[in-house]
Amino acid sequence: MACRCALAITVVITCAVALTPNAHADVTDDRRALVMLRVLAYDKQLSQRVGDEVRVVVAYTADDAGAAEGTRWSTAFARAGKLKVNGRPVVVIAYRVESYEQLGRALDHSAAVMACDGLTRKLSPGALAKLTRAKHVLSISTREADVAAGLAVAIVPGKQRDEIVVNLRAAQAEGVKFDAGLLQLAREVKEVSP
Repeated sequence: MACRCALAITVVITCAVALTPNAHADVTDDRRALVMLRVLAYDKQLSQRVGDEVRVVVAYTADDAGAAEGTRWSTAFARAGKLKVNGRPVVVIAYRVESYEQLGRALDHSAAVMACDGLTRKLSPGALAKLTRAKHVLSISTREADVAAGLAVAIVPGKQRDEIVVNLRAAQAEGVKFDAGLLQLAREVKEVSP
């Protein structure tokens, strides 16, 4: 009996230690996903851009790393549960990007696209920005360089906490008009011409 008890405790400790880094990453992803949804709530034009639901497309590349990141972000958004943005339910769609044209169709009637890291390597940030501007879809990333290259918003690690980074020119081109409250919380980044 003592042997079974010791084995059970060892298994529990081993599992807890093995899960700790992922648990931290999950909490960070969950927090960032919630911040991204909160950014959408600051869009004064949201009601003109969406219907009865707020659709967020998590766009990722087909390679293994892209699929893993797509799953990670889809899971983080899904953990938000029944969260609503401006009274509208949030619907998250994971989308593996095969081509620019397919992504364009996936963005129809969407409020935002979460560009997973590999996506802006497959499609340049400029190409993705051109698409989001044509579709009036808010572009979100986790890389400040993407925002400087033409995407609208990024949630990036800061010195003490995550920071919201906004390219106002890009956001306006995507049909988004942020409330002053967000602009007080965010840091503005100017778009760098290629």
